[in-house]
Amino acid sequence: MGRILARLFAVAAALSSIGATGIMAAPASAAGTACTGNSGAVTFSPGLTGTAKVQNIVIKGSLTGCTGSTVSSATYVAKLKSAHAATCATLSTAGETAFGSVVVKWSPKGQGNSHGTLTLTETGGTGASLAGTIDEGLFAGLGVSGSAEAFTPIFTGTGEPCTKKNPLKKATFTSSGIAIS
Repeated sequence: MGRILARLFAVAAALSSIGATGIMAAPASAAGTACTGNSGAVTFSPGLTGTAKVQNIVIKGSLTGCTGSTVSSATYVAKLKSAHAATCATLSTAGETAFGSVVVKWSPKGQGNSHGTLTLTETGGTGASLAGTIDEGLFAGLGVSGSAEAFTPIFTGTGEPCTKKNPLKKATFTSSGIAIS
């Protein structure tokens, strides 16, 4: 029994000395990052008209000016679904939400990717807030927050916007950035 306890104390002492030297310390990236730029494009399917339909939303964006970690920028793709049937008019209704997943590819290369969940909530007018969690990869366990302040619809059909012949299927956006912390 004495030898077993002695071995356990020796293992505990060895592990504590490893922790003290920083070998077991969390990576610096665990602190998160803040990116000053967030811009990209949003697609809506089947497209927003005057008739309410649940929308599949794909957001392809770029993050720039990232600091506080080893990353400097990223590209990402979010695949969301509107919580309720939406129209062009409800797109600007505060409280409307969409939920889904996001994959972030960090730069410089070798930083790995992050996989997580994302919720987009309309703030009214042409803005939306975003919140989520990084579930896997770089920054796993940290939260995501930010907003999109400028939303520009792009109509490519014919006739009046937000009609069956000219649905809103695409838009661009810019924001002041996001934080992962």
